[in-house]
Amino acid sequence: KAQIMLGEMYEFGRGRQADITNALRWYETAAAQEHKGAMFRLGMLNLTGKAGSIDPSKTREWFTKAAAAGHIQASNELGLLYYQGNGVAASPAEAARHIRKAADAGLAQAQYNLGLLYVNGHGVDQDMTTASIWFQKAAVQGLPEAALDYGLMVYGGDAGIRKDYKIGAQWLLVAAKSGNARAQLFIARILASGRGMKKDRIEAAKYYTLAKQAGLSDTDLEVMMSQLSVSQLGDAERRARIFSEDLKQKRLNAAEGKTDRNG
Repeated sequence: KAQIMLGEMYEFGRGRQADITNALRWYETAAAQEHKGAMFRLGMLNLTGKAGSIDPSKTREWFTKAAAAGHIQASNELGLLYYQGNGVAASPAEAARHIRKAADAGLAQAQYNLGLLYVNGHGVDQDMTTASIWFQKAAVQGLPEAALDYGLMVYGGDAGIRKDYKIGAQWLLVAAKSGNARAQLFIARILASGRGMKKDRIEAAKYYTLAKQAGLSDTDLEVMMSQLSVSQLGDAERRARIFSEDLKQKRLNAAEGKTDRNG
């Protein structure tokens, strides 16, 4: 346990100057003792190139060992390697097998990834209903992109799901509040139309302002913005600014309190 902690301290510069060479040394020491978290970190360092260079072969080796030891995030990452053909022969079926293992273990990102595989029919039979189930599981855990996709499915009544504007809008709002720009654009449209949420043009303008800051645009919402008074536009911009500042602080707090999954 102390060895993996020292590795993280050197990798992330916690309490001492960052030093990847020392981080690698401590991770390798821990990995030699079958520490799955250390194996995973070694895989990530080789995946990102922080170990000195991007090494797909070593990435696969360490993720395979970590996954075999029960590290669920490593299973998800290994599945992505097989999906992308990165360091291994591309195999959607193998990708689905590894990602499903992590999804079944409760990893939100893996649940979302598995949902995407079902949407596209990659490595599994295409099944939008099953995709929606996995999206919902990940959304419940707070994954913004899953909340967005599940919200769109419910709002639009896709994949045989009973259409429900109100519930769909609430999931889209979850994603929008997390800072997802696409969700913010959809919420702006919903608030402008009043379909699924109480009509509120100033709040719609707030979310549209946020979406525009991310490079998104919408012709109908531009028309709505042109119909607002200077005071209303100022209110919307103030709300958007406060939202951005609050979200930035939340992310900083989350980063400071974040612990890596070492298993």
